[in-house]
Amino acid sequence: MSYTFPAIEVRRKTGQERLRTQTGNLPERLLDFWQWSGSDLVSNTMRGVFAEYLIAVALDVAEGIRVEWDAFDVTSKCGMRVEVKSSAYLQSWPQKRLSAPVFGIAPAKIFDESGTQLSQDRKRRSDVYVFALLAHRDKATIDPLNTDQWDFYVVPTDRLDEELGDQKSVSLARLQLIVSEPLKFSELRASLEAVFASLRS
Repeated sequence: MSYTFPAIEVRRKTGQERLRTQTGNLPERLLDFWQWSGSDLVSNTMRGVFAEYLIAVALDVAEGIRVEWDAFDVTSKCGMRVEVKSSAYLQSWPQKRLSAPVFGIAPAKIFDESGTQLSQDRKRRSDVYVFALLAHRDKATIDPLNTDQWDFYVVPTDRLDEELGDQKSVSLARLQLIVSEPLKFSELRASLEAVFASLRS
């Protein structure tokens, strides 16, 4: 199918690209924008994106570029599709108590390649889900860059469908009935590869 306006080819940027006008460059770099917009890794939005990046790093596929509108978050080198969901006990704002971690799992429609037509069916389109919990509970020392502060729960999508059906969210307590023990970052790749191998067999 041909499009009047095909998808934009996105090239990986260095951060040194500068804002500019018709007459020349401004002092501000793209890196300055990234620092302005993305420094709060505890916030819900950036924590979720960062969790996707962690999974991409674990699977050694972080050299590419995140696709905002894709039907799943990360694709492994062997083609397995991974959906990443994130939650945390701590938030950026003042809290009277720790948050109760909840993960969104709603089946969804997706856009076709043109970006204009939604699919008719709502479903979970990945092969596996990774639930990334920023498990640290002390605001003075929380650091999402420290992978030891994260716990990960790996669930094949068909198991999630079987256990939770069309449910839109799942609490940590309910998730732990499906997967009793969390993984640490160093264990992720081997666990995902084992899941992938079982799904291919």
